Amino acid sequence: MYKSCQHALHGLCFYSYAVVLCCYSPNEQINGSEAPVLFRDYQGEIIPKTELFKKMREYSDIFKNGGTPNSCKGCFKIQQENWDEGEYIDFVTVTHYTCCNADCVYCSNNLESTERTNDKYEILPFLKYLKQEGVLKENFELHLGGGEFTIYKECEGILREFGATGFAKIFVATNGIKFSQGLYDSIKYGGANIVISLDCGSKNTFKKIKRVDAFDKVVENIKKYAQADPIKVTMKYIIIPGMNDSMSEYCKFLKICEEAGINNIRIDIDCRYLRKYNNELNPFYYSLIEKMKKKTVKKGFYYEDYSFLLQAMNTGIKKKSLNSLIEYIKLKYLKSLVEELYTERKYNT
Repeated sequence: MYKSCQHALHGLCFYSYAVVLCCYSPNEQINGSEAPVLFRDYQGEIIPKTELFKKMREYSDIFKNGGTPNSCKGCFKIQQENWDEGEYIDFVTVTHYTCCNADCVYCSNNLESTERTNDKYEILPFLKYLKQEGVLKENFELHLGGGEFTIYKECEGILREFGATGFAKIFVATNGIKFSQGLYDSIKYGGANIVISLDCGSKNTFKKIKRVDAFDKVVENIKKYAQADPIKVTMKYIIIPGMNDSMSEYCKFLKICEEAGINNIRIDIDCRYLRKYNNELNPFYYSLIEKMKKKTVKKGFYYEDYSFLLQAMNTGIKKKSLNSLIEYIKLKYLKSLVEELYTERKYNT
């Protein structure tokens, strides 16, 4: 039993500039230089499985020997377990292109000042190779992001190979602007789950956040995907300070979800806010999130804190625990001091 991470042992993530272990690294800089890199300057070539696992072991062996790779220090994914050290992949993230049909204010691609392009390297040949070699475990998790995955040139091919067949559990993050028949079929007949970040409940707020005029189209596509299987459709609301951080906007969002027959709601917060305030939430947002949660559960939805918000909540819990410990020590010290003074006074009298 030792501390490690599922991604360090069995994960792959494809960036535009490299193949890395995962996209969760808390020490990753905007340009990705601190990510747990396996292969730099990657352009879609087939990496032999022996070479792939040799490189992955450089990270997993550090964990096994009681250390933590620099790029993984402080990550909330690290757990102490009896890890399976077999050579297989069961978690893949594809996020190697940045082209999108929206321009969301909170998008990390806007922060990186990278060229938004849709003609990055092809990923499907390497994924097929890993499948043929038995490296990809059946029912592995395949997370498809970007950019906007539905406009990516290999979208339908990847979904046919892994989604509609049910070989993989597919998770697609989409803005919902373009409807994908392949994605619909993968939801209905395969193992695809989608997350649609609507982030609002009104046209005006949608335009401010997404910076495109497509609110009605997205709402229509949400209903279409929900008809395939509402259990596999999750609606996401990213809290953006000063834009959608009100219960009135959130209630409109819930109404849209309710009318579409959605079951799952996911709440997150703008990563720019957390970076600005050192991963801390102020009392206003703690209160707002609590109200959102109560309203969501009361309406009969399943509620989930996610990603940046989850990290911030965990940070808050740790700080509260530390503060509680400090207060406890102070009280114990004061109590012993009072008892000491009382005993001394009693003895002297």
